[in-house]
Amino acid sequence: MGKAWVMGFVAGSLGCGSSVRGQRGRVIREVEGGERVKVSRREVLFGAAGLVSLSVGGEVLAEEETSELVWKGPSSLGYTFKYPPAWTATKKQIKTHVSEVLVVKDGTSAQVGLVVDPVKINSLKEFGSPEQVADKVLGVEKKKDGTLSVKALAFDSFDMDGLTYYEIEYEVENTRGMKRYISRLTINDKNLYVFTGQAKIADFSSSEADLRKVLSSLYVKKSYNNI
Repeated sequence: MGKAWVMGFVAGSLGCGSSVRGQRGRVIREVEGGERVKVSRREVLFGAAGLVSLSVGGEVLAEEETSELVWKGPSSLGYTFKYPPAWTATKKQIKTHVSEVLVVKDGTSAQVGLVVDPVKINSLKEFGSPEQVADKVLGVEKKKDGTLSVKALAFDSFDMDGLTYYEIEYEVENTRGMKRYISRLTINDKNLYVFTGQAKIADFSSSEADLRKVLSSLYVKKSYNNI
């Protein structure tokens, strides 16, 4: 497996594209297998005309107080995640991964990116422990030009909906400043999903709640094709 997938989620920036917003409660746009859906709690609870809901594992994705956007990936990859309406989601135009999406909190350095890449194993446990994966990530960061220091802050693992997830938090200081990273990753059907939130230290405190909420919303439908 090597370092290829580690490089994929810690190196470089995810690309940008155009953003199209729609009316409340409507599918905004479908782009190459991904679509954004805006759902209101009122529509879900009262069945208003034009209701749009997205069922994931038997649960309807809906807002709590204000409308919330849902990114639905290609059906072959079976993932969804939610993000605030004030954020902008884009897909990379030059394809370097099986799937790649970036959501940005406008006016700040806060962003969350998802990349999906094929691997040869069925579970993260076959690759190593969360601590071992964190060591590899930090090792890659140390080798980047301009890196001054790296620091692991936390790492954990948990099982959800039949899949094992690792979560890694770390800081990187380089000649342009310091950033905080939170990565959540899993493997399903021999595809590695890496969902990484990041922000400059100056923006992290004000964006942390949103970053963690977006990261925790990731849902990947378990596949049994390669088990």
